Amino acid sequence: MFKNNLAYEASAGSGKTFMLVVRYLSLLFKGATPNKILALTFTNKAAFEMQERIVLTLEELEHRGELDEIVKVTGFSREFLLHERKRILDEFLNSNSKIMTIDKFFAQILRKFSLYASLMPDFTTMSSQHELKLLSRFLKEVSVAGKKNTLITLSLQSNKRLGDIFTLLDEFYIKHQELSHLKFEKQEFLHFEQEAMENLGYLRDIIDRCEGASATVKKAVEADDFEELALKSWIGRESLDYRTFSKCFTPDMNALLTRIQDAVKNQNRAKEQNFFYALSELTGIYQKAKKALYTEDSELSFNDVTVLVYHILKERIDSEFLYFRLDSAIEHILLDEFQDTSILQYEILKPLIDEILSGSGVSEDGSFFFVGDVKQSIYRFRGGVSALFGAVKEECNTEVEALLTNYRSQREVIEFVNRTFIDKINNYAPQIVRADADAGYVEVISSEEILEESIKQVKRLLQLGADINEVAILCATNGDGEVIKQMLQEENIEVVTETTTKLINQKSVKAVLEYLKYLYFGEEIYKHNFFALINQEVRDIPSINFTKTKLLRVIKNVIAEYRLFSDDFHLIRFLDVVGKYEDIEALLFEYERLDASGAASDLNGVRVLTIHKSKGLEYEHVIVMDRLKKAPPARDAIIYEYDGIKLEDVYLRIKGRDAIDAEYEEALAKEKYLAKEDSLNALYVAFTRARENLFVIVKSKDSTFDMLNLEPKSSGELICKNTNAQTKAVLPSKELNYKDLYYGTQSDILKLEENNDEDLKAINFGLALHYMLEMLGSFTLEAVGNAKDMMINKYGYSLEESEISDIESRVVSLIESEEFIFLASGECYKEKALRYKDNLRYIDLLVKQDDGSWVVIDYKSSMSYSDKHVQQVNYYVKAIKEITGDAVKGYIAYLLEDSVMVTKV
Repeated sequence: MFKNNLAYEASAGSGKTFMLVVRYLSLLFKGATPNKILALTFTNKAAFEMQERIVLTLEELEHRGELDEIVKVTGFSREFLLHERKRILDEFLNSNSKIMTIDKFFAQILRKFSLYASLMPDFTTMSSQHELKLLSRFLKEVSVAGKKNTLITLSLQSNKRLGDIFTLLDEFYIKHQELSHLKFEKQEFLHFEQEAMENLGYLRDIIDRCEGASATVKKAVEADDFEELALKSWIGRESLDYRTFSKCFTPDMNALLTRIQDAVKNQNRAKEQNFFYALSELTGIYQKAKKALYTEDSELSFNDVTVLVYHILKERIDSEFLYFRLDSAIEHILLDEFQDTSILQYEILKPLIDEILSGSGVSEDGSFFFVGDVKQSIYRFRGGVSALFGAVKEECNTEVEALLTNYRSQREVIEFVNRTFIDKINNYAPQIVRADADAGYVEVISSEEILEESIKQVKRLLQLGADINEVAILCATNGDGEVIKQMLQEENIEVVTETTTKLINQKSVKAVLEYLKYLYFGEEIYKHNFFALINQEVRDIPSINFTKTKLLRVIKNVIAEYRLFSDDFHLIRFLDVVGKYEDIEALLFEYERLDASGAASDLNGVRVLTIHKSKGLEYEHVIVMDRLKKAPPARDAIIYEYDGIKLEDVYLRIKGRDAIDAEYEEALAKEKYLAKEDSLNALYVAFTRARENLFVIVKSKDSTFDMLNLEPKSSGELICKNTNAQTKAVLPSKELNYKDLYYGTQSDILKLEENNDEDLKAINFGLALHYMLEMLGSFTLEAVGNAKDMMINKYGYSLEESEISDIESRVVSLIESEEFIFLASGECYKEKALRYKDNLRYIDLLVKQDDGSWVVIDYKSSMSYSDKHVQQVNYYVKAIKEITGDAVKGYIAYLLEDSVMVTKV
């Protein structure tokens, strides 16, 4: 039965994406149109995956597990759903669906109302604003406002550097709405210090008159200033009637103690008020600097977008008008990873949710659905509040169902996680092992040599045949990751980290940047760097007049002249990214801020990443490494006290303050509880990344894992599937981030054959042709329409009408080729991933025929460079033959403008 107001509490690996797709398709089958369904995720990867899963599920509905679940949810019969699926698929492919990240949705709102924020609608978004520009602008605004001393005093009082003060300013900027009920006032505090020192003097007089006073008690009441007094350990006691003071104790001493405690507490509160008053003042200046910068540059951070949308919604226009301008088109909301939603993000979405739930109960046609897992709430430092899931459930009267079956991990991993967290995480519900998950291996290893032990286990896995790209080391900090990366590299083990995956850190891209630096700056070092990176002899590089030559042309010329393009697609991605830069200065002075990643299929090595970065990912083999250094004490200057999802108060962290200030003590206790919860959740996330094998490397002292009480032991049998020696199926959705760089999903079939103005156009044509072939549900004329719609939906923006017709014509000609249909008769695998001799390649079409032999078919749209094509297919044939031991034949299908040629190699 379909429930209009529903949430799933989805434990790790429990099929969250599956249920999101089921919900979305159930809505479509029940009559909802795609443009009225808002589905929000937190990452582009998740949004792309959901879109692709929807299409694939509809195409293969009769063979998918989603079908039975949709029958349960909608009450419709299988026959009805299968009959309607073509219409639903057509409607989805030809609609303006609203499956996107929450940041993109907010950016869309802001573009519609950008003038209310003094912005043009063509602004760009980045993960953060240009830090140096913002710092410079902020300091200028501080100077103009005459607040230099305020900034200096704030820095000295909090013992924070300017960079740390910037972090505090950003926190207050983002939490402005949550803090709006709090008022901060400047207060005098010196008289409290004097009062405390005066009463200390009286206490000292009593000690001085005491004949039995020891050196220890005399030292205990010595303090040259208030700061030294405030750190005395006895200040936090209820009475001075204890060992140190016992020989001199009188009841008057306790009265003095109370007065000193009150004075210290009042001084702390006064300085706290001054701190927050100053921080609020500077936050206003910080906001002004940010506005000036994004007004000039039309570049906003994601946080800027969220803050501005909230400001427009609450202060500039009526919310009903805003959502009316969004076409009143949203009748259904689906929210992914709800535990990571910030209070501010929820406040923006709340009017939409309220409209759907409409006060008196769920509206007739609307529905609200969200999924999340409080156990995976690890982004509190980014504004996430774990209590939001439960609060929204209560506020919206939402029914919550638990997804407990783990479809990711093997039995040993699941049962280890259950045993570890059952009495550690509040309300932990043990996960259920699926029927076919009887394997797995878990080992807890005690070692003081964390790095050496981690590398030992990596080597152990690789020797057993593990795919190097399925081995992940999870660590506590980026610094720890850098250390293990260097040690792995010293052992000649390839490594992939967040840094190495960045586009600007790929060797071919670095070479082009060094070349451009030489042209612009004229420094010899850049020329030598360039030739060193491309392994060529140093020679003269002719100068270029950038006022007469476009930047993109310069880059394409250097790629062709020095033959930089090989099998990777990093340069194609770089060409795509460079288009947004107006000139060479903009590129050279801004490229380090590029967030773009290199082509994923060209990255090979052990994955090394922090636990926080691993969320949402999974690997066959996971090594969770203890932290290399003792965890530092909490350094956050500000303690935010929440009551559920409401920010009640803020406190300035002061050492020893909890001993004399009950309210502060309570807030600090809440903060420590939440910090412990964060740590437990992070470890839960880490352990649940593993599909097959999990290693936990624990040190004996100051361990990250102390709270888990782990004992060194192993369970299960360590088995590694030798994925280097077999073909490996890869879901198309996994490659979506990179498909715009390939013909289909292949990383090895493009060459920059000629350097002319048609290069990118030809590449786009090839991309679209391969994608349409990949999306064919079957090699029949009936399947052409859907595949064409999907191709247009993805690549139509870059194609002319004549090119779309040409692609369709070529695909039809291929289907009508009797020779091709004969070869494709059998069990077909499209875009089959092939891992062979540590290389990853993709075969356009791999067919297992009835007699057990294999046929490899590679699509080409041109006869150019046919020798290379033959070489490539021969490589595939050799690989499949070695892997399977079966007979293999290779063919090239040339889809030409006026004919189809199928050639045996």
